[in-house]
Amino acid sequence: MAWSPVLPEPVPGARPWQRPGWPARTLAWLDTELAACGQVRSGPPTFISMHDLNTVWEVPLATGPAFLKISEGGREAAVTAEVARTLPDLAPPLLGAWPEVGAQLVASGGQLLDGVPDLEAWTQALTRLADVQRRADPVALAAAGCSAWPLNRTGEAVLDLLGDAATLRGWGLPAAEVDALRGARPRVRALLRDLAAHGLPDRPAHGDAHPRNALRGARGSVWFDWSEAASAAHPFMDAGWFLAFALHPQRGGLPVRSLAGLDTALAGAFLGSWGCPDATPLLWRALPLALLHRAAAYDRQFRDWAGTVPGWRPLYTRFALRQAVGELSRLD
Repeated sequence: MAWSPVLPEPVPGARPWQRPGWPARTLAWLDTELAACGQVRSGPPTFISMHDLNTVWEVPLATGPAFLKISEGGREAAVTAEVARTLPDLAPPLLGAWPEVGAQLVASGGQLLDGVPDLEAWTQALTRLADVQRRADPVALAAAGCSAWPLNRTGEAVLDLLGDAATLRGWGLPAAEVDALRGARPRVRALLRDLAAHGLPDRPAHGDAHPRNALRGARGSVWFDWSEAASAAHPFMDAGWFLAFALHPQRGGLPVRSLAGLDTALAGAFLGSWGCPDATPLLWRALPLALLHRAAAYDRQFRDWAGTVPGWRPLYTRFALRQAVGELSRLD
């Protein structure tokens, strides 16, 4: 028995990074780009992850570790470059972005926030999330390919999804959860009316603002992974996604969860940045809608998605829907 000298054909639907020879070609390309900006690798890259949506390498440089992320399409790289240009204090240092090949190289921004016990790191992450929303340029983000999810569109998409029992079942939800979501439509309509009446404007959004997309390091608390960024959304959609993730009962082991009054401090930091501390009850009521907003966005992206594994698709929609069921139950 001997190894065949002939490389196998790529699987159907293979992304560029899943094809034979891609790592060597990419490493040569990266070294050329690094040399052009006076950088050089200090060792071989370390593989972090690879799936149908993207691949990530850790690249050692003389100045410290950096992370090369390559995604299909150039939108995330373009958005990351826009954030680095206009909001450099809110993100890790960007070393290079090449939207034409879907690539970005970002210096380490520190430790993932979910492992940090310091309350100030968490409250700063939320004040800086509000900074992203208030300061980012919606026109530039739209030009980079970001979708707009204003409150009225979010409401329509969420109510359409909750009214579609077949689609809810298609995401693998048990019958009781399908019934709970369909029964929540009057509550969702009331919340949408209350959010509109409160008056916060639709503004740019990170889109996937959970504690594992934030870092604590030399720049303080910063945000990365702009793959779900939106040019417009209600500010509570980001904040609600963050709070629902951070305060979920199954994440009781996070170091910061041992702090008394954590929920009040986190909500207060965000709302204080927006100048509406009186909106605390409305923010807590909005957590299920934030989860349903993500479910609707993911459903639009992945309902008819095709990858390299026949019959499989990312289950982000199912995750967000089931989290929403839990939040709705908590509010009962």
